[in-house]
Amino acid sequence: MKMKAIFLGPPGVGKGTYSSRISERLKIPHVSTGDLFRDEVKKNSSLGKIVSDYMQRGELVPDNVTVRVLEERLAKPDCNEGFILDGFPRTIGQAVELDKIAKIDVVVNLNQPDRIIIAKLTGRRICRNCGEIYNIADVNEIYDGVRFVMPPILPKNDMKCDKDCGELIQRDDDRKDVIMRRLEVYKKQSRPLIDYYAKRGLLRDVFITSSWDLMIPKIIEAIMK
Repeated sequence: MKMKAIFLGPPGVGKGTYSSRISERLKIPHVSTGDLFRDEVKKNSSLGKIVSDYMQRGELVPDNVTVRVLEERLAKPDCNEGFILDGFPRTIGQAVELDKIAKIDVVVNLNQPDRIIIAKLTGRRICRNCGEIYNIADVNEIYDGVRFVMPPILPKNDMKCDKDCGELIQRDDDRKDVIMRRLEVYKKQSRPLIDYYAKRGLLRDVFITSSWDLMIPKIIEAIMK
């Protein structure tokens, strides 16, 4: 299916999970700017060296560099039939630059109340060795008349990874105070972007209310509207 899509949403809502799994269903590439940066750095390409320099200084990669990396990726043959963008655009400036590269068909805006996101992210646990992700949060509540049901993802053995028995830890950026700051930054950045695509009739709002296997058909339905 030919589909050029963008997935928007706050940190912790599951953009990476949904965009990668739906790209498999639609048989189009999942394009993550974070993955592209890591690939360029790994290849030690000229762009990779520029990206690495910014990353090592702890600075955001400038828009013009990000757009160059993205343009090279979207020019590859596997993107001719479409793609799903994850992590780009983040600002109006980036959206305007993207318009020069590709004609977007649909923008999926994944939504979830802050309290649900905070519960999920503070409950996330990651294997210290292999990075496998678990979650101790058991979300089952009604918020603004909508029921949210997201069971925990627990290891078979208490706080030990199923793959390598590694210790499960909580990342520093999964602390409540950090998550709240990230959500505030996202809201300031994303509101103009959401309005930008809504005015063009491209936006599809989807509330994430349950586990990914139940949500994927609903997201695909929204894409097809």
